[in-house]
Amino acid sequence: MSLRPRQQHILEFIQSYLDENDYPPTIREIGKAVGISSTSVVNYNLERLEELKLIERNREVSRGLRLVGYEPERGQRNLRSIPLYGAIAAGKPLPVLDDPETVAENVEVPIDLLPRSGEAFALKVKGRSMIDALVDDGDVVVVRSQPGVETGQMAVVEVLDPPDEAGATLKKYYDHGDKIELRPANPDPAYESFWLHPSQIKVHGRVVSVLRQYS
Repeated sequence: MSLRPRQQHILEFIQSYLDENDYPPTIREIGKAVGISSTSVVNYNLERLEELKLIERNREVSRGLRLVGYEPERGQRNLRSIPLYGAIAAGKPLPVLDDPETVAENVEVPIDLLPRSGEAFALKVKGRSMIDALVDDGDVVVVRSQPGVETGQMAVVEVLDPPDEAGATLKKYYDHGDKIELRPANPDPAYESFWLHPSQIKVHGRVVSVLRQYS
């Protein structure tokens, strides 16, 4: 079965995007590149490419697309570019971005520092509440996107309520049943745990590695 011109265009864009970024595009990015405003139309054409075994897809993540037979350039194999979604508070929560997909900035991360599965993103740390976990102000944390974490893991958590504390924060996550403790890793008494009901928070991901630039 031969490809339609639109499907060929999509396939070529996916390869060029992979060559440039070393990770696949989202459905929205594909549509913008090939002039399709409807995500359902993009999805239809991706399904046809999948039927032809030209691509493979994981529909549980936004960039869960693989080009069958694609091999990155030799110089790209040790690095991957992931989106940098601004700042994360290691202290009082910071406002959450309304639409993270609009963020254009990316950061190059060694493959060994990425999670073995799932989608990853990066955040720049603002604050010093996690210094005993070897995360300092100005560091960049690499986060595996996931809706839940285990007790004791370092997580990106959005505080939904009360309104005066709303925002995203970086803390150790402890589940005490009817209460969730978001615990800092700094002995300074100025940094205290947040104690919240599970309905007051939303987990965005688990920290898997830290990047630090020395001057």
